[in-house]
Amino acid sequence: MKLVPKTDLSPDNGAIIDTKWQVAPLKYHACAACENPEKPVQGFSLPELIIYDHAGFKGAYARTNLSFHYLGDFWNDRISSLIVVSGIWRFYRDEHYKGAHWDLGPGFYECFFTEAGPDDVVSSFKAITLT
Repeated sequence: MKLVPKTDLSPDNGAIIDTKWQVAPLKYHACAACENPEKPVQGFSLPELIIYDHAGFKGAYARTNLSFHYLGDFWNDRISSLIVVSGIWRFYRDEHYKGAHWDLGPGFYECFFTEAGPDDVVSSFKAITLT
């Protein structure tokens, strides 16, 4: 069995992936057989972001295009900087998309949570719009 680094956004580290989310016009389903297939969406980029453990894009990092109900044992209340590659993402103070939230579009956020909100408080995040 492969050993998963503690910094990965992985169910092995306590992270809970949102298995059914919708970002207009893109829909994500846990199983291809769960719904009738729709016409494929073309001309878009998947929402993607990179999170960092420390301000200034330093320390541990993880890259993802998935939404998470809970960030897991390592990443919970630990994000200090991030890069939004594409999409608009909503970051929540509490797990399961609850509590105060902040919306960020594409860009580099060297110390986002010290400028636009408290540092190290994010417990969940999700993509809300394609860009």
